[in-house]
Amino acid sequence: MPIPEDEFRTIDEDTPTTDLTPDTTQGRIYRFLLENADTAFRQREIVDAVDVPRGSVGPTLKRLERRGLVEHRGRYWKIADAEHATVSAGLLGATTADDIDGGFSDEEVDEWMETAVDPIDELDEDDSEGA
Repeated sequence: MPIPEDEFRTIDEDTPTTDLTPDTTQGRIYRFLLENADTAFRQREIVDAVDVPRGSVGPTLKRLERRGLVEHRGRYWKIADAEHATVSAGLLGATTADDIDGGFSDEEVDEWMETAVDPIDELDEDDSEGA
């Protein structure tokens, strides 16, 4: 099963992978700060804006900061500039690709997946035929 690059980079590290899925505290805080990239917030303001336990905001922000995803000055926190640039570039790339090819509907992707051939599987088959 493939894994995301962030997870790959942490394989040899002692720290656990940062889970940014929307149903996690980290994910909710990260997305809030990303969506408001031009603004810095105090912890109390983040608590008021995001549905997460009050006591988890401080430790979560510190974890995200250690991963380079957020930064702070004084009592204010914001998405890290490098993180914002990376996410923005990814979204711009995806939007540009959709503009060029018109994008694909979920149905079109599902239909393609039914008939798609995995080149690695083909290589494995070629190797086994020669053995």
